[in-house]
Amino acid sequence: MNTVYTSETGVRPWESIYPSHDAGFVTVTLINHDFLSVWESWCDLMEPLSEEWPIKRKWYSAMTSGFCSNAQEYLFKKNTAKTLQEGDMCKKNEKSNIYSTITKLPKSPRKIESFNFEASHDTILVMQRTETKIEELWSEMTSFETQISPEKLSSFLVQQGNILLCRFYESETHAAAQFIYQNRHENTVILESVSNLFKKINTEDVHHYINNTNIL
Repeated sequence: MNTVYTSETGVRPWESIYPSHDAGFVTVTLINHDFLSVWESWCDLMEPLSEEWPIKRKWYSAMTSGFCSNAQEYLFKKNTAKTLQEGDMCKKNEKSNIYSTITKLPKSPRKIESFNFEASHDTILVMQRTETKIEELWSEMTSFETQISPEKLSSFLVQQGNILLCRFYESETHAAAQFIYQNRHENTVILESVSNLFKKINTEDVHHYINNTNIL
């Protein structure tokens, strides 16, 4: 089945039961019945948009609880260091004792490995018009270490005006790719591009689409 999309005001993480309705933000969601189909649609959309948002980084919280021993923490740091490339960063938040990692991704969406975002509810794809220092970005994103909530996403976007956030969701019945951004004139190109590629459905019709109970 073809990918469809919804567009709503506010910050509306797919799994959140308490979304934000703030009109200063927009959430666009691509929906299909499996992750690879959504990923292909995401790539189709991001190819032209990559000229606007060329900088792509993956953020994730590497450890959400304390280590059992110093040896375990040492091995974690050693093994993580082996996976990091130039421009990547993994650092411990001394206040929370949680490690989070930022890795640089290719500009071209088709060069990004899809497995980076499969079953990645706790991962954020950050896309920027201009590159900020990774240390500054890491510091701002420590707020997501324990929870990625609408309130935290809103606060982060207010501080980072040139950023487009993407998140992916996957279940047995469907998959979704979400774009969350500030409702500003320079960002209208996102919705224009989405509408040219995919069919829009109303939010109340999403369950029909997922369950194949209605022909859209």
